Amino acid sequence: MLFFVVIGNGQENKKSKWSELNQDQLQLALEHSKKTIKTGKILTFLGIGLVSIDVARVFGGGFGKKSNVSSPNDVGGIFVAGVITMYTGIPVWIVGATKKKNITLELAKFNLSGSASINGIGLKIRY
Repeated sequence: MLFFVVIGNGQENKKSKWSELNQDQLQLALEHSKKTIKTGKILTFLGIGLVSIDVARVFGGGFGKKSNVSSPNDVGGIFVAGVITMYTGIPVWIVGATKKKNITLELAKFNLSGSASINGIGLKIRY
């Protein structure tokens, strides 16, 4: 996980800053961040489901049948796959939500009420 974080941060620093993008680019980035959030949620809940299925199999005796598991220490591949999927989905969800928050803040600069602006450059009159 440490190497994944270092690689992720190294790639993030090479991207342009949100304030350097125009409104269309920010809208595109916002759609991308929403897809990232959706992917993170799917992976997280899929992992939780897989873990729950394996825990029910180990401790509950299976799905209405006698369990073939000899002890609770017998962790199956479903449990490991669920944990990996869940722990992959959580950071993806967090990264997408953070990007969405930052992009939304930048887009607020383009939607100023009481101003006449084109592409974020314009005139604002206050009384």
